[in-house]
Order: sequence, then structure tokens, then C-alpha cells
Amino acid sequence: MTPFDNTAIRSIRNILAAAISPELRKKFVELVRNQRLQPHFGAAFMLWLVGLVELIQKMGGQKLDPRFWMGIAILITAYGGMRVFRLNPSLGRAASKAPTPVEQLISRVQLNGVAVYPSAIENSGDGCVIVGPAGVYAVAVKARKVFGSQTIQFGKRNKLVLGGRIADSRPLRQAQTLAQKLGEQLRGVLRTRIPVKPLVVFLNDWRVDRPLAGSEVAVMNEHELEQLLAAHSSILSPGEIAEVSACLGGFAPATAG
Repeated sequence: MTPFDNTAIRSIRNILAAAISPELRKKFVELVRNQRLQPHFGAAFMLWLVGLVELIQKMGGQKLDPRFWMGIAILITAYGGMRVFRLNPSLGRAASKAPTPVEQLISRVQLNGVAVYPSAIENSGDGCVIVGPAGVYAVAVKARKVFGSQTIQFGKRNKLVLGGRIADSRPLRQAQTLAQKLGEQLRGVLRTRIPVKPLVVFLNDWRVDRPLAGSEVAVMNEHELEQLLAAHSSILSPGEIAEVSACLGGFAPATAG
């Protein structure tokens, strides 16, 4: 056996080992579950089905029926039109009127007797400010879908590790920036200094590990946020809450980042 043959065999083995690895299988499952890619997978499946039926008919010596292929073509066209070109406009209008996950969170948070204001800081993403007896919170809201280990961990260099694989430092930076800018604006108006606490809230079913020692930004899921606002001891008096709310009432919504 020549050295070229050995190299080719090793390459084939490496490809097969990568193809059957658990990591690749997980990525394949995530791709299949991706709603944006499902129309393309559906069209590809229909084409494979057409080819398989044609092969079986040829092997059986049957004469191809054009009506069958016309029916398959009509199904593919109708499916692609409904999913890609959105031929049903009423569904699109209904979806646009539905509240976003952030709006749903704000509605639930307001049931705890707190005031919620849009962020006044540009490029802060989906942020808001929560004012209540528990204090003033500069909140960066993230609606990332759950994947991988479904756990958010605190990594090195001020980063969050999502699902055990993706490291992202932007949520912590956004919350810190929002809290810093908001604190500066309030100090120029309020008579007493009221601290602004940076907070990152992840929607959906994320689990958040305990933060590292010295972490300045709290990270939690939406259920933990509701518990925090409902059970936390009072820090601000009614007069301080009214004073902060009066300052925030004139803030304009932030530009989504």
C-alpha cells in the first residue's frame, strides 16, 4: 500500500469520525429544528421523495404517470408559497399585533407594583428601567432561544457562556452602560443619590448559575426577576420612587441594537 493510499484512508476515517461525533449530531438536530430552515428542508425532502418514487417505478418497469408528477409539483409550489412568500396576509397581521416577549415580561413585572420605563440610552438593545420599592434597575432584556445545556454560566473576562458553548460579553456591557448613563442623568436631577443596579434578564427557560465573586451585574431569568421584585425588602421610600418616576417619565424609547 502506497503512502498516498494510507493518507486517503486516514482522511476517510477522520471524516467518518467527525460525522458520527455527538457534537455534530447536536448541530444537525438544531438545524432541523430551526424554523427558518424548515421550508428548505421540506422542499428538499419532497424532491428526494420524487426521485425515490421515480426510481422505484423504473425498477418495476412501470410507465411514469405525468399526473402524479404534476400533483407533486403543485404540493411543492403551495408549500413554498405559504411558508416563504406568506400568501396568507391575515396570519402576518395577527403575528404583528401579538405582544413581543419583552412586552409580555413588562406586563407581568408591572403586576408587582413597580413602574417600567423604556431605556433612554441609544444602542442599548431591548432595555428598560424598573423603579419600585426594591430599587432602580437598569435592565438589559435578552430573548435568546434555549439551546445546548440550557444553562448560562459566568465565564472569564466578564463573559457569559450560553448553552455551554457560546461566550458573549455584550449583555453585561449593555447593562453596565445603561446603569452608568442612567445614574449620571439621575444625579443631575435628584436631590439624593440613588444607586442604579445593572441587571441582565434572559427570557424563555434559561437556567442561570451563580455569578463569580466580584461580579457587578446580576443575571437571572424572567421568573427570578418576578421573585426579586415581589419578595425584596423595601429600599426606596414612596417619595423617592415618585421623584425617580418623574425624572424617567420624559425619557424616549431606546433605539434597538
